[in-house]
Amino acid sequence: MDEHLPNTLQIVGMEWKQRSRELAEWAMVRLVNRKDVWGQYTGLSQRRRGQKALTLPQKSMRGQDMVTIEKLARHFGSLRRDHLIGLHAASPDEQCLWLAVDIDFHDADTEAAADAERRNFAAAAGWWEVLQARGYDPLLFDSNGVGGYHLWVLLEQPAPMAHVHAFAQDLISDWQARNLDAKPETFPKSARLGGDKMGAWLRLPGVHHSRDHITRVWSGDAWLDEPWEEGNAAIDAILRTTPGPPPPVPEEGASTTVRRRKSKTARRREKPAVCVDLDGVLAHYDGWQGVFHFGDPVEGAADFVQRLSERAEIIIFTARLQDSGDGGTDLDAVEAAVRAWLDQNHFVYHSIYRGTGKPLARAYIDDRAVSCRPQTVGPLAAFTDAESQVRELLKAK
Repeated sequence: MDEHLPNTLQIVGMEWKQRSRELAEWAMVRLVNRKDVWGQYTGLSQRRRGQKALTLPQKSMRGQDMVTIEKLARHFGSLRRDHLIGLHAASPDEQCLWLAVDIDFHDADTEAAADAERRNFAAAAGWWEVLQARGYDPLLFDSNGVGGYHLWVLLEQPAPMAHVHAFAQDLISDWQARNLDAKPETFPKSARLGGDKMGAWLRLPGVHHSRDHITRVWSGDAWLDEPWEEGNAAIDAILRTTPGPPPPVPEEGASTTVRRRKSKTARRREKPAVCVDLDGVLAHYDGWQGVFHFGDPVEGAADFVQRLSERAEIIIFTARLQDSGDGGTDLDAVEAAVRAWLDQNHFVYHSIYRGTGKPLARAYIDDRAVSCRPQTVGPLAAFTDAESQVRELLKAK
């Protein structure tokens, strides 16, 4: 992990590192069109832009040095730029497991940068919506943090390169109407490999090869205060992406224009999860009186959860359902009692968590939670306030 990177990226990078094997196994199945070659950059030990892109390994090593789970995991789990790789968009027999659109942007320091970034995002988000309307579950990546975007579509089975290229070209055919400065690149870049060519490769999501940035994923929920998901939330979005059907066969003699009916399976990306504690937040809590004893609902709690549910999936958490492993508690009966209490008191929720620890969520609402955000408000203020909160909790019964 590069020590020069900001602390915020170090933290997000640790989440990618912890799940690098999971991402690698997913990528091997969903993204690897060929294992004999991959993409990489030169000059990665220097903090400069404009590195030269190479296809590896050298010809003398092809067939011996391959794309492996370990190589993929190293990419996803490291912030070292010499560990980053890209994958080719087509197999040797011209089949594709995915397509992508690369809206590139490097002029972040110019006066017109803000306007260009806005137009780039508008185009990327617009095509994301078009793909959803066509029945796909696209992934929109904030690739470099300054106005560059990658739009990916996974396919449920390999599709002919010519069909995939035609589909991608049709998608971006209105790039001028969307006010882009240049036509984006698509992957694959052409309809055929030709000769002994290997085609183009695209960098995998993760740390950027020249900027201090780690891939974020568009949630599709523009109304959120932060609609871009990062860290574990971004990884969850990537792993739960549903591959779509192969692009349709272009009509013989027609241009590259491809049309698709709107699919009934088109769906919005799931809302972010928020974990809400039952006792002390939704129900009055006056000390432990057994797993089947519930306090009265707190005034305004049902309305509070209703408002939250408009922006997030509500996960109800309670220590009553933490499995002690001794087999002494009928957790099915406890869960049924919790569900009955929530329903009787008109609470809206998506699920009731049952497991060890707490579920992955964007936010946790807990009467005994201590907020500590030294990176946001400064270490002195954050740690002083957290210490004060802990003291008050320790004084409580």
